[in-house]
Amino acid sequence: MPFPPVPPEIKPVAHLMKLAEEHEARNIVVAYWARMAACRLALKMVPGKKSPEVTGLIGEILNWLEKTKQENKGNDGITNETAAQALIEEYALNLFSHAEKQDAAEIFNKNTVKTFYTAGMLFDVLEQFSLSEDLHEKQKYAKWKAAYIHNCLKSGERPQPGPPNSGAEENKMIHISELPEEEQQRLLEEKRKLQEELDRKRKEDEDQEILGQMNEFGNGLPKSADAQGPPNNMGFPPANTSSADNAFQFPKYSPVSPNIPQQPGSVTPNIPTTPQGPTTYSLPSITNDGTPTTGQVSLSPEQIQLAQKYSKFATSALNHDDVKTAVGYLQKALNLLQFGKE
Repeated sequence: MPFPPVPPEIKPVAHLMKLAEEHEARNIVVAYWARMAACRLALKMVPGKKSPEVTGLIGEILNWLEKTKQENKGNDGITNETAAQALIEEYALNLFSHAEKQDAAEIFNKNTVKTFYTAGMLFDVLEQFSLSEDLHEKQKYAKWKAAYIHNCLKSGERPQPGPPNSGAEENKMIHISELPEEEQQRLLEEKRKLQEELDRKRKEDEDQEILGQMNEFGNGLPKSADAQGPPNNMGFPPANTSSADNAFQFPKYSPVSPNIPQQPGSVTPNIPTTPQGPTTYSLPSITNDGTPTTGQVSLSPEQIQLAQKYSKFATSALNHDDVKTAVGYLQKALNLLQFGKE
């Protein structure tokens, strides 16, 4: 049956699908497990939400696997994984041995390249069962040898028989561009996945460091569960708001500024060693009866640094879509700047 084209995001699956297509009419066991390996690789490469093209291809493969299994109930190579592994391993080793004999006899042509490469792909199929160290070495050697002979024939050079550390080929390194296209795509995809994982881990470490600073800093909040209120979904210390429905409103009266904990492990604001005077400026304020007035606000360097700290915490909360916590920290910073206290 025809299958949809392999989408670009899972292009390394293509060489397994091609292997299955080549063997479907003459070796149904290889075709079955090659498509099984292709399906597993696609699911591994795109573990989350998938594009319609990827979903469609996986669905077609699964339908074919189920249909083929029903039609071959008496074939142990399909119904029994142990039998399948033994059959495919024997086939792969026979091909590998034939290719080595061609190589030793210095018979270098497209058939030799194809034999080495097919053996390498069969070892790929066997990976879903597990590969011994010996088979893994043969897998790497078969793919290298196929690429090496192919490039020699293409450039007009005479290939050297044997492994890469023999004769003139000692210590010669193969560039990725010399590998077959399917192998290039597989290696590039692995590199991309590794880079994404490294970037994600670095981002998690940075966020964890900020959260740790926030938890150590404590914001002077009471330690009791009743005073803190219910935990939010990001683990930020809950910020006090001025209304029962958590709406953002400026309080008419400024709350008392809490003391900053100076216990071991807490974060202390960096205060310049050179004495600095307070910063004084005029801002509108609100009296007890709600009447706006204009008065002098004097802020110490410590208060300015505390406002900066609250602003940083608010930014970090917004990075995690935690608007409620961000509003609370912004309100604290504004209270400090407007009234000189929280």
